[in-house]
Amino acid sequence: MNSSQSTNETAFLQKGLQVLHEFITVNEEAELIHQLDAREWAGRGIEPNPEMKRRHQHYGGVFSYRLRRIVGEMEALPSMFDFLTQRLLDHKIYSKSPSSIIVNEYEAGQGIMAHVDAPRLFGSTISALSLLSDCVMTFQHVKTADLVYRIHLPRRSLVVMNESSRYDYKHSISKDLVEYVDGLEIVRARRVSITYRDMLVVEDSKKAADEGLEGMTAEP
Repeated sequence: MNSSQSTNETAFLQKGLQVLHEFITVNEEAELIHQLDAREWAGRGIEPNPEMKRRHQHYGGVFSYRLRRIVGEMEALPSMFDFLTQRLLDHKIYSKSPSSIIVNEYEAGQGIMAHVDAPRLFGSTISALSLLSDCVMTFQHVKTADLVYRIHLPRRSLVVMNESSRYDYKHSISKDLVEYVDGLEIVRARRVSITYRDMLVVEDSKKAADEGLEGMTAEP
């Protein structure tokens, strides 16, 4: 690893990144998984994104990976997320309740390709809660490819991307079954992430896509 690379989380804090450990309790994690698994998962041939290899659930609004834009009407978030949304507000992660949630399931051997969430479709703060398994999220500068940070995301932690970490760095998760970071060995298992984002004006999303918008949320 060269001098421009780092695995040090503290070195990335000035870029607008936060990792909040134990953001939820063990019991809260178990209840969220119970409720999510009781709902229908999309992907793997099931709408709204049947082409996706991983299972997912959309709430508030649906992002179509095929059309590369937000589709459908915005709806209220289910009450099962109320406590989590309130905790985000209490921690001042958001100044108002975010408008959308995407839940993604990653089995061992699945990851996400490097991407920046589309700035014209999603707001300035992206937050994601990790359930069931740890992982390593890699941040790579969009213009300086050898400027890389590898950040450990423990189970039940919340990662928050703002400022430079949101706009100037692509983030990704590898498909490796075993990862090493900061002296830790991480054996990948089923991981579920709950990602909060503010969807910007839905009507603008088609225009943005028609104009050749880059930086969409990635589909592995």
